Amino acid sequence: MRKSWRVAITIATVATMGTASHAFCAEARPWLCRAKPVFSSDRPMTYEATNRGAGRWLMTFMRFDPSGLGHDGFTVSSTQDVAAHSQGTLEPGQWYAVALYRSGGHWICPGNAGESDEPAPGVVSNLCYGRDPGECTLKLMVRPR
Repeated sequence: MRKSWRVAITIATVATMGTASHAFCAEARPWLCRAKPVFSSDRPMTYEATNRGAGRWLMTFMRFDPSGLGHDGFTVSSTQDVAAHSQGTLEPGQWYAVALYRSGGHWICPGNAGESDEPAPGVVSNLCYGRDPGECTLKLMVRPR
């Protein structure tokens, strides 16, 4: 009876691990992206994210604290689904902004993530994200409030 009990526990554990790993694959993990554009201001900020193409994008704002309980030191503060347009506010300080796009049931880090070549006066940060280098499918504009 003990042996059958151990076999049942082992089967349940393996089944749970398979389900958990499958569910985890679909979870957005922006802290794993290589490019994490950063910006900062000593004043509150507003942001406006615009999806210029088709598909789903997820805008994530994170803070970094090497002693924090986040993921690899990054703590996700907010996420916004950007179907077409999204806006919000950010507290003063340093922020990491990562946009992920949805493909095949997974959230994928973009091939392009960084400052836009379009300078604008009175802007804290003007970022572009795209599936491939050089694209600007998702545009993020951050201004002082």
